[in-house]
Amino acid sequence: MVKTDGIVYYEGDESKIESVYMNKAQVLLEALPYIKEYFNRIVVVKVGGSMMENDSIMQSVLDDIILMKFVGIKVVVVHGGGKQITELMQEKKIKVEFVDGLRITSASAMDVVKMVLMGSINTKIVSFLNKHGKVAIGVSGNDGSFIKCRKKYYIKDGKEIDLGYVGEIVEIDSDFIKNILDSEYIPVIATLGADTEGNIYNINADTCASSIAIALEALKMILLTDVDGIVKNAGGSGKEKKLISKLSTDKCREMIKEREIDSGMIPKVNACIASLNQGVGRTHILNGTTEHSILIEIFTDKGIGTMITL
Repeated sequence: MVKTDGIVYYEGDESKIESVYMNKAQVLLEALPYIKEYFNRIVVVKVGGSMMENDSIMQSVLDDIILMKFVGIKVVVVHGGGKQITELMQEKKIKVEFVDGLRITSASAMDVVKMVLMGSINTKIVSFLNKHGKVAIGVSGNDGSFIKCRKKYYIKDGKEIDLGYVGEIVEIDSDFIKNILDSEYIPVIATLGADTEGNIYNINADTCASSIAIALEALKMILLTDVDGIVKNAGGSGKEKKLISKLSTDKCREMIKEREIDSGMIPKVNACIASLNQGVGRTHILNGTTEHSILIEIFTDKGIGTMITL
């Protein structure tokens, strides 16, 4: 553009300029019905995976969440910190062990979990969100004991496995979260809970996101990870791996039984199944490292990742 005597003239090909803005207008028009559908509704987004280790990726994901907020969606962010917890445990020479994607959490491991979730990740996410103003509040499930839990007992192949300080959610105080939403803030929730005696437990972030989505009667739950979604023949040697864009809860159970779903994906899939069975509208597993994957999923006809339906 060139400014002369108070008048601004376009430089360059005006048809190209018009084309760029027409494309942008078309994008907004495509998003309009989705904006109407999600306006003033609750969407729970769980963040995790390698995106938590890369500041530029995390900022991109959180910018998308900010956009969702400013078009009227009530966003609840739930986070774990599995990779960071594992790294710090290894640094401190604490044994790292999982059963079907669930971390066995000793007392020393629990100290690391609290340090990472509350002292590092929660603070970082809130700080990144608040670059856009006073928009986010960080909380932990043991704050006001709004996530009430008990020790989780896990049965595998007919045997009980002691998971240590791993909690099973008993109740979510949904009013606690709704009060934050009604105050125009994004609640950023660290996945810890407390029992009636004040003991603090580690809760699987996918399971926690599911329980929160159910308690809030969320329209949608999105689980962000660092893979594209559920793939067929995951882990099979020499077999082609294909991303599944949509499948039913019944098919999910069948694939878990046949061991066609990777063990690390099992808690995510079970979280989606539980959410759908208890009233959450839709569930998705998306790759958070793919630029704007949340916006593509929510505001376009295309969709991305894996959608699980009843």
